[in-house]
Amino acid sequence: MADGVFRKVPVEIKDITGRLIEGVINLPTTGYKTRLSDYVNDTSKHFIALTNAIISNEGVVEKKYKSIIISKSAIVHIVELEEKS
Repeated sequence: MADGVFRKVPVEIKDITGRLIEGVINLPTTGYKTRLSDYVNDTSKHFIALTNAIISNEGVVEKKYKSIIISKSAIVHIVELEEKS
């Protein structure tokens, strides 16, 4: 990926098991699907890729992954987090 073509968007996902997954989604900086809602609502894609993912359950970190792919059907909610400074 070229610099400036994608922006890193930190997100939190709650899955159907109740676990929280924090990670980063790469969204394009221009054109279609620049918003998280556009990306998530794209019906041609059935999965969401995250980098630097941390999975926790009831506040306890279970696993950390460099990258992970999550089925959209397993998602209860997804929210964009504030950039960490």
